[in-house]
Amino acid sequence: MGTPDVAQRRLMAAGFRNGAAWGTALETGALLGALLESDGGLTRSQPYLPAKEADTPFVLEGDLGPVDPVTFAPEFTMRYDPGSLGCAIAKFFGTAGNPDSKGSGIYRHAFQWASEIYGNYLCFAEEKLSKIWEVPSAKPVALDFSIADGFLKGVLSFIGDRVIDDSIVNEDNEMSAITYADRGNRIKFSQAVVKMNNEAGTDVSGATPLIISDLAIHFERPHDSPHKAGSNFIIEPAENGAPIITVDLTFPRMSSVNNVFFTTDFIAELEQKMEIIFTGGVLLSPWYRYLEFQFPRLRIIECDYTWDEIIPAHIKLQAEEAASAPAGMSYARPHIYLENNHSTDYLTA
Repeated sequence: MGTPDVAQRRLMAAGFRNGAAWGTALETGALLGALLESDGGLTRSQPYLPAKEADTPFVLEGDLGPVDPVTFAPEFTMRYDPGSLGCAIAKFFGTAGNPDSKGSGIYRHAFQWASEIYGNYLCFAEEKLSKIWEVPSAKPVALDFSIADGFLKGVLSFIGDRVIDDSIVNEDNEMSAITYADRGNRIKFSQAVVKMNNEAGTDVSGATPLIISDLAIHFERPHDSPHKAGSNFIIEPAENGAPIITVDLTFPRMSSVNNVFFTTDFIAELEQKMEIIFTGGVLLSPWYRYLEFQFPRLRIIECDYTWDEIIPAHIKLQAEEAASAPAGMSYARPHIYLENNHSTDYLTA
């Protein structure tokens, strides 16, 4: 097809590819496309360093300093099969592995929160007007989910080494070869069920669904971004702080169900566990497209009931690691399940 020569984003392709060595790009291609709604501010910047010296009334010399870490945060609508975005999410969580086969081409994936993700990064490439912009190595450092226009929206934040537009790896042929795992099956808020109970209680799947009007989930791994001698670009970032994982729930009105969150759970510091499940269309009866977030241990850190004409409720919870997997859950740290037709390990896409 060739790189578009009309400056319209709707004509442009983008994709991620599992990285092999920091600073080395790899080709995009079939099933590696990412259906993005923005590239999240992808740009290259370098500080201007003028020589402000004695006997120099007007600067005679200036240089550009080392390339700043490339920070960008692509936005997307989450799908039950996110394609190469699934690879990026798996890289961020750190543990995926071969999925469990349910038979008839249906697979269940488990993304678990690893202690660290050093060595996990991707190559990113996108088309612009008669150009291909490439980030040879991009490290995922944060992931956000929220609700907008009735859909589950995502934002993946990266720290990359550099941006170039003269790649000899991702050229017209590679970008033209991009295809997508699924262009349909966007995840809707109407498909969500949220349940929560005490961490020490029974399986949360038996709890009564909460009536919520909004939802936001934030995952973050703080990273550094140092330069080294002999290079103009950063080395691979490493985690320099504890992870930050929060869940925000908004309830349309205060009720006898959520008013106990203030005294019973917030003030008393009673830890919770939570599952957030989105169920899509039938894959093959009785199997459905499926996305589930599980949080084995959550602590309420904010609880608010605004005194409006209709009093709503809002709580914010901070994830912690449970001493052991609570009833009904397989892991002690936050994790994600995906059920779809993707047959291989998302980490290796």
